Amino acid sequence: MKSVPQTQNLDSKNDSKDRNSLFSEISNLYSEYYKYAIKRKWLEIPTDLPHREIGFGITKKVDNRNICFENNIDYLKWVLKNSPLHLYKSLSYMEHPENMGGANQKKLFRREIAFDIDTHKTEKCKHEENWLCEHCLEEAKNQTLILIDEYLIPFFGFSKNDLKIVFSGNRGYHIYIDPKNEQIKEEIEHWGKNERRYFIEFILGKNLSLNHMGSAWKTILTNQFKKNKFPIKSFKNSNNWDKELNKSTREKSKPLLLDIINKTKNRLELDEKVMDDDIRLLRTVGSLHGFTGFMVKEIKYDTLSNGFFEPLSDAVFSEFSKTYYDIRINTAIDEVTIKNEQYTKESKEVPASLLLFLYGHGVNFEILKKH
Repeated sequence: MKSVPQTQNLDSKNDSKDRNSLFSEISNLYSEYYKYAIKRKWLEIPTDLPHREIGFGITKKVDNRNICFENNIDYLKWVLKNSPLHLYKSLSYMEHPENMGGANQKKLFRREIAFDIDTHKTEKCKHEENWLCEHCLEEAKNQTLILIDEYLIPFFGFSKNDLKIVFSGNRGYHIYIDPKNEQIKEEIEHWGKNERRYFIEFILGKNLSLNHMGSAWKTILTNQFKKNKFPIKSFKNSNNWDKELNKSTREKSKPLLLDIINKTKNRLELDEKVMDDDIRLLRTVGSLHGFTGFMVKEIKYDTLSNGFFEPLSDAVFSEFSKTYYDIRINTAIDEVTIKNEQYTKESKEVPASLLLFLYGHGVNFEILKKH
């Protein structure tokens, strides 16, 4: 009888040793990346660093926050020492970023304006909800371009040069409003929660009234009607769309038109908290995403719109494609493509990029050998 608990204890120790060994290898890869990223100046140093809150995660997305640094050197040394799997900076500028608590304790005095598009599994995706593929990544790109081309540029007067687009490292994009006009920048970065809330609710059509259709949403929706080959003249000439939709001549088309309106209002998967929350953290540009191991990478508008950015290749740190491991995957996984190579549960020899992806997704696997 005594041999049973001894064996279990030995197994437990071996499991713990294996987990520690795996974590050590993952940490080394993150450290390797940050040494390179800092040397190449890929890693963002947030503007006005002493007034920014820094957060990080190793065992989860955010293990700790309320961290601040007086200078760039200390910040970069800290990143090199800790090599976090998730690295964040506050959108807000604060008098006391180190204080625990909310906006009152931290004393906010300015805030960047940013959107976070975070797409989910699409109808074309064949994987589990938390996985990713070219289809959900394509949807994220499409939503980003819709936000820019159909809202931010035509209705708010921004140009593509006023926007900073960042691939989130997973299934989304961050779009920062960074106007070149200093007066406009000064104004919007002093918006309070109410102004930011109005901004995002307009884009999501949350206060849309069919009885009092405004010119902007009238344009958005008539364009969608036109794409679906519905006559638009009467809608363009009327502000009372409820009356137009209830005309006897629209008995058959009304459900279809209402469906178009509803789908148009719900076509953007925006994380509203990123706009609403006074003390929101957002991933640092140039860091790695702890769920995928992909780079949080800034992209030019033309690069994205012309289809020149492929996240499954272009967001992978090149050095991670040069180090290989023999591994054994112990659980079923969905197929994933990285750098044009497909990997499944049966994959035996894999690059470091897949190692990070599997680890971030909590896949049960073992490293047998490092090449």
